[in-house]
Amino acid sequence: MNYFTKESLLSNKNDIGNVVELNFNNESSVIISEYGGRLLGLFPKNDNYSLLWINPDIKNKVKSRQWDIGGDRYWISPEREFFYENPQNWEKWFCPQGLDPAYYDILAETSISCTSSSPVTVESQILKHIYNGEITRQFTLKKEPISTGLSYCGVEFVDDCVFFQPGLKINGWSLACIISGGPLNPGTVLIPTKSDAKPLSYFREIPHDRLEIGPNYVAFKIDVADIYKLAVRPEDIDFTRPAKIGYILKIPDTDEFGFLVKISDDIPKSQKECFDVARDHPNSEVGVIQSYNSESPDLTRLNFGEIELQLNQFETIDNASLGKAKHQIFGYIGSKEEIIDVVEKYLGLKHPILY
Repeated sequence: MNYFTKESLLSNKNDIGNVVELNFNNESSVIISEYGGRLLGLFPKNDNYSLLWINPDIKNKVKSRQWDIGGDRYWISPEREFFYENPQNWEKWFCPQGLDPAYYDILAETSISCTSSSPVTVESQILKHIYNGEITRQFTLKKEPISTGLSYCGVEFVDDCVFFQPGLKINGWSLACIISGGPLNPGTVLIPTKSDAKPLSYFREIPHDRLEIGPNYVAFKIDVADIYKLAVRPEDIDFTRPAKIGYILKIPDTDEFGFLVKISDDIPKSQKECFDVARDHPNSEVGVIQSYNSESPDLTRLNFGEIELQLNQFETIDNASLGKAKHQIFGYIGSKEEIIDVVEKYLGLKHPILY
C-alpha cells in the first residue's frame, strides 16, 4: 500500500504505538503519532488519502525503531554535523535515534490539541561532543487564515527544544514527507520568491527539466525517481508573505488535487542565522526553504519527497541553547481549478508551471 486513508492508518494502531486523533469537523482530521512525536496523517477529507506520505512498511519501521515512518517531523541542523559519520567527506549518512524517533510521550490532549515531549541526545560528528536536552511539541488544529470554501485541515506546531550546553550553532528543522504518483504522476513544489531568485542545489546540480525559475517563484518536480535537493536563500524570500512553500499534486486514483502549504515567520532571515551547508558547495551560500526528491528503487512502493523549513537559530539562555519556533501546515483537496485558486491566495502565483 503506497497511500493511507484514515481507516487504513488506524487499522495499524496496535502495531505503531499510541496515536491521537484530532477531528477538525465531521469531514477532516489529523493523526498525531506518539512514536517519533509527529503529525503522521493529514486528512482534509476523511474518506480520502493522507496528504502526508506514510511509510507502507510502518509496522516494521516502528518495531525496529527506525525514523522513516513519514508524516511531518522535527529535526535539528546542520545535517553535516549530526547526520554523517564522516562529515568531512559527507559519508555514511544516518539518523541519530536520540533525535528521531527519540522517546516521546503524550503529556496532554484536548479535542483540538495535544502536547508531546521527549529527551533528546545528539552527537556532533565534527567535535565528537554529545549534547543532551529535551523537546516539547504542541499540535493544535487551526482554522484557515484565508477563506477558500474547500475541504481542508490545518495544524499549528509550537516546538520548544533545549540542549543543556550554551553557544550551539544549530537550527530547528521542520520536514514534511509528501506523496507523489511517481514519474507518471509527479507533484510540483512551489516556493514564492522575489524576482530574479537564484535557487541552490544541495546535493548535485538539478537538471533543467526538474526546475523552473519563474518571475516570482521557483518550481521543483517531485517524482521520487532520483535524488535531488533544492534550497532557496533567505535573500530571495519575500518575508511579507507568511506562506513559505507549497506542494500541489493530482491525488492518485482520483480526479481530485491536493495542496499542502507550510507557513512560518520563525525562519532564518540571513545567511549568518542558518548553519545547514550544502553538500555540493559547503563553503558557499545556504538556503532556508528546502525541498527533497528521493529515489524509489522499487516503483511498486514509492518513496517520499519533502517540503522543509529551516527554523530559528538556537539562542543561549541561562547556560543552555534554546530553539523555539511556531509554524503551520494546511492541506486542501478540490478540483484542479479550485486548488489553483487556493495556490494563488496563499502564494500569490498565477498560472504556475505544474509538472
